[in-house]
Amino acid sequence: MAGSAIVEVRHLKAFVAVAEELHFARAAARLQLSPSPVSRTVLELERELGVELFVRSHHQVRLTEAGTALLPTARQLLGSWAAFTAHGRALARDSGAPRIRLGSPSLAPSTVADQVAALLAELQPDIPVAIEFEASVDLLAALRARELDLTVAHLPVEEPDLQVMPLARYEFGAVVPADDELAQRTDITVDDLAARRVLMVTSAVQPATLERMTRWLTGAGAVVEQLPDPDLVRLAQLVHHGHGVTLIGTTGVAAQIFAQPGLTVVPMRDTGPGVELGLVWRADSGPSALIQELTCRLAELIDKGPMYV
Repeated sequence: MAGSAIVEVRHLKAFVAVAEELHFARAAARLQLSPSPVSRTVLELERELGVELFVRSHHQVRLTEAGTALLPTARQLLGSWAAFTAHGRALARDSGAPRIRLGSPSLAPSTVADQVAALLAELQPDIPVAIEFEASVDLLAALRARELDLTVAHLPVEEPDLQVMPLARYEFGAVVPADDELAQRTDITVDDLAARRVLMVTSAVQPATLERMTRWLTGAGAVVEQLPDPDLVRLAQLVHHGHGVTLIGTTGVAAQIFAQPGLTVVPMRDTGPGVELGLVWRADSGPSALIQELTCRLAELIDKGPMYV
């Protein structure tokens, strides 16, 4: 790094994640990144500090003496940063400049969150809507900590302290190499994937959703292999080079990643285990006027036709 470089929060997050997982791919999944940027961030931190934090080998990652000594301070700094941001958000709530904080899963199509945000803007035109993107599990934790007012999340969410309104269901497509015989079909069923190797990203990203998908696929005879990270670009390359097939939602960022030469997305005729996105809010928020109006408007939209992503 150049001499003007400084240690940033992202460096500390990467260091602590790798130190706790002792595995770059697992740390990347936890941070919702691919292993390469996590490794690069740790190297940046080592160069800035002037010490090696990890001993890396092909099969093992372990902390150095310096890494072990610095880990408690890194955790303390991250804890202070979390307290700082939580305090700032609390002050914002009390500052007389309100905003509606909405969460959305980072790997989900943004269509649903965009629709919710648009309705909120209609209902409360003088209050800005801020959307934050994280994994569903982190969004629910932020909701409980009152760092979010509402969130879109992958369902099921079956917690007594949270209320849920299902909004949209995924439509899936199978991604296959362009020269695969399935690529010539107009659509397929899950039975067409029997004995096929189906590659899936790590379940750490969305555990409940991917568990249901895996049960559905293995029940039809597919051989599911879970990758150690959530790197969709790498997944697309693996499919392109014949290492297996995968499933994606038909809209959003993921669909754009797989829309490339050499790959074909074949629509699935069945929607599988019914993977859904829903709106979630705290039960102790009570039936506020805003939530009542919002859910009423969303129900009107759903009544006109089911929402798919």
